[in-house]
Amino acid sequence: MTPRERVLTTLRFQEPDRVPFFEQGVASNVASEILGRSAVTGGGGARYQSMLAGWQSGEAYQEMHERARDDWADLIDVMDMDAVTGAWTSGGIPTARLDDVTFRFDDPATDTYTIQRYDADSDTVYEVDSSLRSEGMSALERTMAYRMQHYVPPSPNPDAYTDLKWYIDRFHPRRAVAGSAGLSIPNRPEVWLEAIASRRHLVESHLDMQCEQACAAIEAQAGLGADFIWGGGDLAATRGPLYSPRDFRELMLPRLKKMTEVCDRHGLVYFFRTDGWLWPITDDLFVNSGVKGFGEIDAVAGMDLGEIRAKLPHLVLWGNVDCAGALVGGTPAEVAAETRSCIDKAAAGGGYILGSSNVIHSECQTSNFETMVDTCREYGVY
Repeated sequence: MTPRERVLTTLRFQEPDRVPFFEQGVASNVASEILGRSAVTGGGGARYQSMLAGWQSGEAYQEMHERARDDWADLIDVMDMDAVTGAWTSGGIPTARLDDVTFRFDDPATDTYTIQRYDADSDTVYEVDSSLRSEGMSALERTMAYRMQHYVPPSPNPDAYTDLKWYIDRFHPRRAVAGSAGLSIPNRPEVWLEAIASRRHLVESHLDMQCEQACAAIEAQAGLGADFIWGGGDLAATRGPLYSPRDFRELMLPRLKKMTEVCDRHGLVYFFRTDGWLWPITDDLFVNSGVKGFGEIDAVAGMDLGEIRAKLPHLVLWGNVDCAGALVGGTPAEVAAETRSCIDKAAAGGGYILGSSNVIHSECQTSNFETMVDTCREYGVY
């Protein structure tokens, strides 16, 4: 089987020749070690280099984007991944550089700003300050007022998805290529969660616009030849959802159903990706919504593959090899054992794609990543 045939067979809950594998992101240091050269593929370092290039010029920013895209594609080929998702490395174009690792981004239209800083030790870019953080609700109201006033309903436009077309041209028909369409209530800064209770209409407007854009995106990407939709958005932590099951049912569920209905018309599996412990909302998130795929399955939060497969047998599952545990500090034998356990719990009958519980971040050991992949290919034969 080709990698794409393997993935498409799995998505139909049929058994391919072996369990397919891919990662949605690999940190630049791990990719560099595998490729034997300096590579920009993911993690905070990739975002930092993107911001640095954006500060230099728009041309440098575009060149960095193209380099990251090429490096990611090279890594996919070297690791022989069965599926392809677009690398997320964009840091944006700053309006000011405050020090070597700190950048400011201003939005004159809404009179708002954010300040982002790169921390090399943790390979993360994090928000130092922002209008939403410092002003709170007044900044959110100002931002949403502008967005609602200037919102133009989208139409499916394949020309807007140049990166997806590039990946399809590069990898089809050999590898499966994912489109993308997310849906989420932002949870940083916390003013968005406060707005669920105190400015609910703003949250509803945000989700309505996001949903319309996502539906148009799915239509366009289906037309380009996307093989499945890589979507969702973080909504939970290790102790449970960040907002109530009732809020999910009222705010997220109706919009999510509209998106999955578009996917169904095109025969596409919609994957909802989120970390965290999800059992309080799984009926709405994974049954009533029409969602057919689940990714970023959080081992640390206690989302066990066996329990998920038993309770939600219709879901195509991706991942669960612990990127906070075995892939960071485990021995090769421990990584191999955890990989085999994931396959044993979820792969029978198809419907399982191997991967980490989120991404191969900078603290993951390259040798452990390679052990996971080798184990999948050797043990995951049907």
